[in-house]
Amino acid sequence: MKRNSFIEMAKLHDLSGRITYISSHAKQEHLYEVYTTEPDRAFWRELAKCNPEEFEKSGTNGKCIEARELMIALPESFINYEHDYLLKKMADEFKEKYGVECFAALHHNKRKTNLHIHMVFAERKRLEQPTEKIATRNMFYNEQGRHVRTKKEILDGDGNIRQGCKIIKKGEVYERRIFTTKDGRFKQEPFLDEAKVFYTDLINQMVLDDKDRLSIFDKNGPYLATKKVGKNNPKAEEIKADNEIRMEWNRTVDRAVVSGVPEAEILEVKKTEITDRVKESVEQNGNKPELFGDIVKAAILLLERLIAKVMQKVMEMVEKAISKAAVIEETPKEMPKESASHIQAEDKPTHQ
Repeated sequence: MKRNSFIEMAKLHDLSGRITYISSHAKQEHLYEVYTTEPDRAFWRELAKCNPEEFEKSGTNGKCIEARELMIALPESFINYEHDYLLKKMADEFKEKYGVECFAALHHNKRKTNLHIHMVFAERKRLEQPTEKIATRNMFYNEQGRHVRTKKEILDGDGNIRQGCKIIKKGEVYERRIFTTKDGRFKQEPFLDEAKVFYTDLINQMVLDDKDRLSIFDKNGPYLATKKVGKNNPKAEEIKADNEIRMEWNRTVDRAVVSGVPEAEILEVKKTEITDRVKESVEQNGNKPELFGDIVKAAILLLERLIAKVMQKVMEMVEKAISKAAVIEETPKEMPKESASHIQAEDKPTHQ
């Protein structure tokens, strides 16, 4: 049976810190290899500086996304590949497809049961030639780095420039861009599904044993996907409890399939009793994950009733078949013609 591929994506709010963490032997128990598609490490420092600056200019609320990261689970047999070849293959193929730089690290977990890659990728490309804007007049910036119209707006009560404010004089560079704007594909929902297909196909091309081949979890199928519990995740217990109720549903689906419940009926229960109920719950109560368990438990009870109903029909059919067989067994068979003629001859009166 094929294993489902496991690929997750995270938003990074501290790019430099994350790169340091995944590439540090001091912080990782089993770090095998580190690789970057951009050998100039200054690229990542400049990117980490650029994104907060652009975020500040945009005036957007929330936290700045400095990059994104894919966590890619690999078959355990891949440990036998040359580590530098494996990591380079995974990162270079992604860069070739999407045209962005990657920083990747190959890890094992503490018990060496989960070989995986952390792959940080940029959402911006470095321009071949930086673009610069020259001030045509004096320009004034407040403490937040935002451009204001007049010098008066950056002065204190005594007429002095407030700390943190600045003036860019006429003829000086007031903006220098070395990166493109962010590639919008990466924040679109279909991207992660596309990346899962891409890496599942790539991994399957590299497997040496069919048992290591992966398949992609079908979210439109009858089963519920479980979630990975990351290291030091503050919601670890909550995720474990959520996974347990999901696995209970999946086990019930297995019983339903074995019992002969049509898949269409299982999918209907999943849609009406889980998908639709979760949607209604969010609309009425907001995002409250703790309610998910109760919804799934109710759906499990309904599916178990469906299993019982199907099994009851099967038992009735079996009993009917047994009864029919018994009736056939008890009914006298028609006598052979020869026997009937013999009996009739013996019954005729004898003339003296």
